Amino acid sequence: MKVSLLDTNEPISVEQLKDINVLYFPMDMNDYKPALESLCQERGYKNRDEVKLNKDTPNIEDKLKIFFEEHLHDDEEIRFILDGSGIFDVRNKDDKWYRINVEKGDLIIVPANMYHRFTLDDNRFIHAMRLFTDAPKWVPVNRY
Repeated sequence: MKVSLLDTNEPISVEQLKDINVLYFPMDMNDYKPALESLCQERGYKNRDEVKLNKDTPNIEDKLKIFFEEHLHDDEEIRFILDGSGIFDVRNKDDKWYRINVEKGDLIIVPANMYHRFTLDDNRFIHAMRLFTDAPKWVPVNRY
């Protein structure tokens, strides 16, 4: 995972992410299941699904347009990257964007009610596990 201030490309630390309640857990892809199950039990994640996005995904440009619209959710957004890579932008306390480049083995938790957006990077492929406390849902509340 690489994080920077979007406007200046200034590096941002994991601690600075934690200061705005965005959590990062690097996972060992050779043996991630015990750590993942422990995290799920600890944080009450009862459900999960998987999503794959790539250049061949039907209506990919329309989907990416929706994902890149600045929005929030009333639940945490938990993403474990199983393969590929992508970009999450999150707002810090000063309303500036932090750009989070995620890749295989990264698990991030964006807190509820934090404005953010997502897009694919130049690789144009991501395979992510989505974790949920209840039934899987994705209901965005757009900022504007």
